[in-house]
Amino acid sequence: MVAAAWGVLGYGLIFSAHDQQAWGELEAGGRFAVNLLVYLPYYALTLPIAVVVTLGLLRKPDLLSPLAATAAAIALFVWWVADQGSLFDPQPQLSAALMWCVIADAAAAGALAGAWVMAARPGSAASPL
Repeated sequence: MVAAAWGVLGYGLIFSAHDQQAWGELEAGGRFAVNLLVYLPYYALTLPIAVVVTLGLLRKPDLLSPLAATAAAIALFVWWVADQGSLFDPQPQLSAALMWCVIADAAAAGALAGAWVMAARPGSAASPL
């Protein structure tokens, strides 16, 4: 679910329909700021998130903490993107992608909470005891 949340955010940022006229109306400084503050961090965070999600597929309870931190980081990044008001005019579908990203991230957080509860139980299959 964490990977799905990041993928939906990427779809909304990169592949959703763009309004070229609205992009043209942004001044050069606004486009540079959006590229520097939104797109560059998205690309920079993609590889670490992919590594954490891949390691999270292993059945080890001690790998749940980095996955939970990644889900929290995605939630913060979604908040950061939503705070960039000038981005919604050139990309009208971005708000729907952000909503789906929040839903997937919340589902991931719920699944992680359930995994922690199951891992903490003595005698469970995931318990290291």
